[in-house]
Amino acid sequence: MQPDLGWMKRLQQILGRKHQRNLHAIYVLHPTFGLKAAVLGLQMFVDNVVWKKVVYVDRLLQLFRYVPREQLTIPDFVFQHDLEVNGGKGVIADPRTKFVYDRP
Repeated sequence: MQPDLGWMKRLQQILGRKHQRNLHAIYVLHPTFGLKAAVLGLQMFVDNVVWKKVVYVDRLLQLFRYVPREQLTIPDFVFQHDLEVNGGKGVIADPRTKFVYDRP
């Protein structure tokens, strides 16, 4: 599932100016080249603090370094996609708790 430009515009509207300034980061998990290009265009052509705060993460373990796992609600299909994309290299996923651990 990939957000379109309409989603990005709605996000900007929902946040409003006050929240845009207070926002620390927007984490994008499994970004595609098209999404990165769209955000880069927004960063270059739209003077807006929101798009400069986008952080790309390629795997769930990277995301968990920024945001504690306990603070996130992640659907099953995201865990499955992460394992498919990254091949489960270096990770162990517990299907019961949906917890992902670094492989010892």
